[in-house]
This record gives sequence, structure tokens and C-alpha cells, in this order.
Amino acid sequence: MFTLSEGSLFKNRSYLLVWVAGLCAMLGFSMFFLSISWFIVDVLQEPAVLGIVLMAMSVPRVIMMIYGGILADKMRKSLIMFVTNLLQAGIMVALIIMFLNGSLDVTSLIIIAFIFGFLDAFFFPAVSSMIPVIVEDAQLQRANSLFQGSTELMFIIGPLIAGVLLTIGDFTLTFSASAVLILLSAILVFPPLLKDPKPDRTGEKQSAMKDLKEGLSYVMNSDVHKTGTLAIVVINLFMIGPILISFPIIVEGLGGRPLELSLLEGGLALGTFTASIFIVIWNTRKRRGNVVFTALLVSFLLFIVFSRMEAFGLLILLAALSGFVAMFVYLLTVTMVQEKTEKNKLGRVMSIITLAASGFEPVAFGLISILVAADLPIQTVLTFSGVTGLLLSVWLVWKSRAFRSLD
Repeated sequence: MFTLSEGSLFKNRSYLLVWVAGLCAMLGFSMFFLSISWFIVDVLQEPAVLGIVLMAMSVPRVIMMIYGGILADKMRKSLIMFVTNLLQAGIMVALIIMFLNGSLDVTSLIIIAFIFGFLDAFFFPAVSSMIPVIVEDAQLQRANSLFQGSTELMFIIGPLIAGVLLTIGDFTLTFSASAVLILLSAILVFPPLLKDPKPDRTGEKQSAMKDLKEGLSYVMNSDVHKTGTLAIVVINLFMIGPILISFPIIVEGLGGRPLELSLLEGGLALGTFTASIFIVIWNTRKRRGNVVFTALLVSFLLFIVFSRMEAFGLLILLAALSGFVAMFVYLLTVTMVQEKTEKNKLGRVMSIITLAASGFEPVAFGLISILVAADLPIQTVLTFSGVTGLLLSVWLVWKSRAFRSLD
């Protein structure tokens, strides 16, 4: 029989396996992301195509994310995570073969990105709804913060490793390392090892559409769910998405190298990691809604300043500060939502939250790519995005006064 581990999170075997698997997956993905970005910008000489490839990864995630959450409520979560990671490792092997054969072009990258995004739509609702099941409520905020902070650390280490490997070798090295790490993640969440509980199927069977409507209705009828989801949408659509796609474009425009690109991405990840560790130590449960709104406003102010800078040192510092503040919006919101969600609806609710966190990125990627292709300076595009996000944040704070006093 499945029981929750008591005491320290490090005595919870199931959480440890999920945690380490997440570290391996995120390290592999961060190396893959930087390598693909630099391959498109430096080798293919197509910076405008970067947004299209990222859209190809994000669009299927948007389309299938909700169904991924429905599946996570009906199937064993470890099985979903195992299968998706295993298939992603297989895709990486195919990518390596195409690169060695000289057939890795824009079309093949779009197809690979599409499949990756499709699989992510099933993986992330499973892992995000797994943690509240295997961790006690009193430890949930620390568990989320430790998981998120540790995986963000991989986004610091990953680009640095990839930058070094690309300097001393070629893309085969980084692609192979990514494949091995993702495969290791799959092994760690192998269901017989993880031993997570199987969903109760004794209730009335429902169609996927009915499950979807039930999940959306659940979110829309709760102030914490609805307002928190909107806050995550705003910060990802107008800050996180634009800043991610801007890094290789800014570096290439300023005559930088893969090392500068890795430092920018590492700076953002360092900020989010530091914030996560701070939340683990702080572990506040008072007026978290007010903290979320304050962080939302400050993050856009920092992002607007970032958009006007051209010195690498200041860009790295501002990316780190923006990531630090933005992580308060995400982590505190996710924890409040999980605490106030019934266990049999966690998959669907977390799929909506995950969709808000990453599913709107293709819109940002597409808009940025179109504006860059129209020869607008990336700094101008980022400033416009930051100002728009700030105005929407002010509107959200004004319209959602009850959320500010939530604990």
C-alpha cells in the first residue's frame, strides 16, 4: 500500500526518484535547447526561423496539454513520464543520425520540435500532478520549490556545458549528451521503481470532452485558480517567452559567441534557481497573493530595463533579476492552486496551469519572429512586450483585489 513518507523530503523515496529524474531531463533539455538555437542562428544563418522551430515545439503542447492532464488523472503518472522520456530519447538519436548524415535542415528541425512538444504535453501534467500525490501538504511548497529550483539549476549548468562542448567539439557531442540524460530520466521513473498509486477507476467513466469541461469549470469557479492562471499567462506571454527567444538574436546581433549565449541563459536560470531556494527556506504561508502581484509588477519593470541594454554584463544581471522575481509568481501560485485542488482533479488543473506557463509561448515566439523578420530592432520589440505586460498586470491587480489577501 502506498504511504506518504514522513519527515524530511529526502526520506521520501518516490519524491527523490522524481526529483533526480527531473534534474536529468532538464539538464538534457537545456543542452538541447541551446544547441538547437545556436545551430539555427550560426550554422543555418536563419535567426527568424528560430521562432518557427520554437512554435513547432509549443503548438502541439498547447493543443494536447489539456488531454495530457485528463490522461494523468486516469493513468499511472509514472508510466506516462517513462514512455514520454523514452520516446524523446529516441527522437534525439534520430536527430544525431540526421546531423551526421548532413540532412539536419529547417524542415527536419520543425518536425523534431513538433514531436518533442507533443510528448511534453503528456509529461509535464504528469510530473506536476505527481508531486502533490507523493508529498504531504505541509511539505508541498518546499517540495515544489526544491524541484523547480533544482531543475532551474540545470538550466544554468546545461547551457554552460553545451557552450564548452560546442567550443571544443561539434553538435554531435551536445546532442549525444542530451539523449543520454533524457534516457536516464526515463529509467528513474520506471513504474516498478517509483511505485506511485494507480488512479481509482471505480467511479463513473466520462468522455474526454466531459472531463475537459469539468476541469475548466473547476478553474473558472475558483478565484485562486482563475487569477493565478491569468498571472502566469501574462508573465509567460509577455516576458518569459520573449526573453527566451531574444537571447540568441541579441548575442548574434552584438557579435557574441556560444559562451555569451550560455551566460545569458545561465543568468536567467540562476535568478530563478536562487528564488526557488529562497522560497524553500522562507516557506511563507501568509498573504502569498499579495507577494505574487508585487512580483508580477516588479518583474516587468526589470524586463523593460533589460530591453534597453546592450552591454553583456548588464544584460546577464538583469536577466538574473527578472528570473528571480518572476519565479515568485509561478511557484507561489502553483502551490496555492495545488493546495486548493481535489486530488482526483490535479491532472486536469495542473495541465491548465502548465498550459498557462508554457502553452502561450508559441504566440510570443511567433510575434517576435514576425517583428524581427520585418527588421524591427529586438530591443524595440522587447520594450513593447514589457510595457504591454506591465499594463495588463496593473489591470489584473486592480480587478482581483480578493486574490491579494490570499494566504
